[in-house]
Amino acid sequence: MRSARESSKQPRPRYAAVGAAFMPPPKPGPRLVDTSIWIRADRKGHEAIKDRLTGLVVAGSAWICWPIHTELLIGVKTPEHWAALDERLGSLEHAPVTDETWHQAAQLGHDLAGKGQTVPLADLLIAVAAIELGLPLWTADSDFKRIATVVPLHLDWFGTESQT
Repeated sequence: MRSARESSKQPRPRYAAVGAAFMPPPKPGPRLVDTSIWIRADRKGHEAIKDRLTGLVVAGSAWICWPIHTELLIGVKTPEHWAALDERLGSLEHAPVTDETWHQAAQLGHDLAGKGQTVPLADLLIAVAAIELGLPLWTADSDFKRIATVVPLHLDWFGTESQT
């Protein structure tokens, strides 16, 4: 039988250590998961990211778009792995990339270029897709911090949601 002291203990929040930083569990709800997160989740030493990503996938909250899907397939080494990954990625919700998405990405790239900054086209499309659907973007890519200086991109930076 538990003592009163034991039963009154509040559970401590569990945070996963990543280097010197701590990652709280992600807030519920869908989010666009950038290529940088998928790559880290596939590497040894990033178990916390892998666990968080797995939780989002199982909950149906991990979204991608075709630029992310494409970037991940480009890095695959064998045809067998390519086919398996393509099938797994195809089962996720995909944010649409429409003609308007392309147009807005061009405008965003132009605005950034006017400030002397260049960002890869894929990142522009990913950012605009997230904005169009109102999804937070979970990323580890600093290009998105620069994008967020000119548009209202909601970043989930290793789990700490911030409006930059």
